[in-house]
Amino acid sequence: MTVWLATLLVPLGLWALGRGLAEREAPAPSVAVHGLFGFAGAAGLLCWRGRPFVEQAAAWVVGVLAWGGLFLIRDLQVFAAFGLVGAAWGAGLGMMAGKPPAAAPAQSVTPPQRAPVAPHQEVPPAERCGFALELRCPTCGALLAVPVYHRMAHCQFCSSDHVVTGDPGTLTVVIPDAVTDEGGLAQSVVRHLRDRRYLELYDARVRPMASDAGFVASPRAGEPPLLGPGPDVALVNALEAEVSKAADEWASRLAPKVHVRAWRRFLTPYWHRLGTLYQAAFGRDRDANKRMEFAVVTIEASVSANRFPVPEMGKLSYLRALRPLLGSPESAYPALAGEFGPEELDHKAQPLSRRSTELTITPIAMHSTLVPEVVALVYRPWHLADVDVDGEALSVLVDGGSGRVEGDAPAERLPDAPLPEVTAQPPQLAPSRCPECGADLPFAPDSVAFLCRSCFRLVELRGARWVSVPYLREEPSAGGRQVPFWRFPLRIRTAGGAVITDLPHLTDGIDGTFDQIGDRPQVVQSFFVPAFRIRVTKAGVQLYRRLWPEVQERPRRLRPERFGPADAPSRTVEVTMTAAEARVFGRVYLALAFTPRDLARAEVKGVRERFLSAEFEGDAELAFLDLPEELVGPLDGVAGRPRLAALVNLEEKST
Repeated sequence: MTVWLATLLVPLGLWALGRGLAEREAPAPSVAVHGLFGFAGAAGLLCWRGRPFVEQAAAWVVGVLAWGGLFLIRDLQVFAAFGLVGAAWGAGLGMMAGKPPAAAPAQSVTPPQRAPVAPHQEVPPAERCGFALELRCPTCGALLAVPVYHRMAHCQFCSSDHVVTGDPGTLTVVIPDAVTDEGGLAQSVVRHLRDRRYLELYDARVRPMASDAGFVASPRAGEPPLLGPGPDVALVNALEAEVSKAADEWASRLAPKVHVRAWRRFLTPYWHRLGTLYQAAFGRDRDANKRMEFAVVTIEASVSANRFPVPEMGKLSYLRALRPLLGSPESAYPALAGEFGPEELDHKAQPLSRRSTELTITPIAMHSTLVPEVVALVYRPWHLADVDVDGEALSVLVDGGSGRVEGDAPAERLPDAPLPEVTAQPPQLAPSRCPECGADLPFAPDSVAFLCRSCFRLVELRGARWVSVPYLREEPSAGGRQVPFWRFPLRIRTAGGAVITDLPHLTDGIDGTFDQIGDRPQVVQSFFVPAFRIRVTKAGVQLYRRLWPEVQERPRRLRPERFGPADAPSRTVEVTMTAAEARVFGRVYLALAFTPRDLARAEVKGVRERFLSAEFEGDAELAFLDLPEELVGPLDGVAGRPRLAALVNLEEKST
C-alpha cells in the first residue's frame, strides 16, 4: 500500500510544487533545470510554465509510470525510460523558452538603440490590434501586442493564453522612439527634403499636364496623383514616375551632405481616452411620428497635457504600438510636465449632448452618458535637431513615433526637466487558469468574467485576485445557446421622486395618463439587460430589438445552481459587460419598451421627468438565458469590437 501511495503522491507533490512556483511567478530556469525537473515530475514543470491542463495531466501519467517503475516493479530501466520522456519534454520546453527577445539596451547619455525583435516575436499588425500595449508572454518571452480593452491575450508562438492583470486605473505609456541615433535623425531630414523636392518637381513638370489629362486631386508628398479619364493619362503617369525617380536621386546625392550639429530629445504628455457613449433620445422620425431610440457609440479622444507648441495626437495612429513607460528606454528622456489633467478631454471635446450619432430620428430631448473604458497618459517622443544641409543651417522638429519631420523647431525655450517619477505598475500577463480546478479558461479577449468549462464556475479577476461570481441560469436546450444578461429589478425613480416598478406603468404613463392599464396597481418586475457588447449602432440596435420580445416578454425559470457535466451548455456567449456599465446601458435600452401608441400624446416635459432624467436603481445579478440559435446567430463576430465581415453578415440578417 505504501509503494502505491508513493507512486501517486510523488508526481502529485511535484505538480503542486510547480503550481506554487507559477503562483509566485518564479523566473524561468535554465534548459538543464528544465530537463531535471521534467525527469522527476514533468507535470509540475508544465504547470510552472503555464502549459494547458490537458498537457499537465498527460505529463502526470508519465510521472506515475516512471515512479511506478521504481517503487512498484523496482525496474530502474522503466524508471529511466519514462523519466527520459519527461526530461526530453522539459528540455524542449526549456529551449523554446530560452529564445527571449533581445534585451533592451541600458539607458545612457547616447540615444538608446531599440532592441531587435526576433521573427517569431513580431508584434501583430497594427490593423488587428488598435490601441495596443507591448507585453511579454510569460511562457516563452515573445513580444505581444495586447489591445488595452482586451482582458486576455493569445501568444501565437507558444499557443498559450494569458489573462491581463494590473491596476485598471490610468495607464502610463510611451510611444516607442523610432529615432535612436544621429544617422536615423539625418535620414528623417533627408526624407523630408526629398518629399519637398518631389512636390517642387511635380508642380513644375507634372501638374500642368495632369490638369489637361483630367487630374482630380493634388497628391500628398511621395504619393502618385489621382487621375480621371483623359487622353494623356499614360504620359502623366510616366512623367510622375520620372519626377519620383529624380527626387530619389537628388536625395541620395544630398544624404552625405546632411550633418547633425545639435540634438535634443524630450517627451510630451497627452491624455487619451477610449469609452462608450450611451444615448437615449425622444424625437420624430421622417414621417413626423414620435419615437424613442437609443445608440451605443465608441468614442476615442486625445488632447495635449502641456502648452508647449507641438502637434496634437491627431487620428491616434501612434497608439498602435505603445509600451509601458516604467522601465522603458524612453524613461531616460527629459519630459515636459503635465499642466492639465484628464478633465481637459471634456473641456476640449464636443459636449456629449451634441455628439453626432447614428440615431434614426431627429432628437428633441436626449440623455447621454460616457463610460470611460481606458484612460491613458501617453508620452510621445520628439527631437529638436540643428542640422547642416550642404552648408545651410536648419532647425527641425522630428516626431519620434513616426520618424518624420513635422516642421521647423518651435521658437519657445524647451524646459529642461526630468521625467516625473512613475510608480504605477504596468499591466502584466498571467496564465489563464481557473482558480478553483486549475483548468485552462476559454479564450475570450473581451470578457469580464470567464465560465470554466471544467467546473462551470464563473470567475472574474479583481486586481490580481480571482473571485467566484454567482449566476442564475436556464436549462440548456438542444437548439439553443446560453446568453448572459444582467437581471435588474425594474426600479426607476423619476425626477419628481415617484418610483416605477413595472413596464406598463412606465410606458403607458409616459404621456401622463394610464388609458391602457387603468388603475391596476404596480407589480415588482425584473428587467434583463444584455451582458455583452455590440459596438455598432445600426446593426446593434436591430439585434437588440429582435432580442427584446424573446427576453422581456417571456416568463423565465431560473435556477441558482451552476451548470454541471450532465447539463453543460454546448455554446455560450461571453460576458463582456460589467454590472456597473449594464446599469448605464439599461437606462437607454429601456427605450425599446415604448411603442408609437405610448408616445403619440407624450410631451417633452413628461418624457424628461419619467424617463430621460430618471434614475435606474437596484442591484443586478447575472443570468444565462437559453435563446434559440437562429435568434442569437448574428451575434457571431460582432460582440465586442466587430470585424467588417461580421458586420456585413449582421446587416444582412437584420434587414
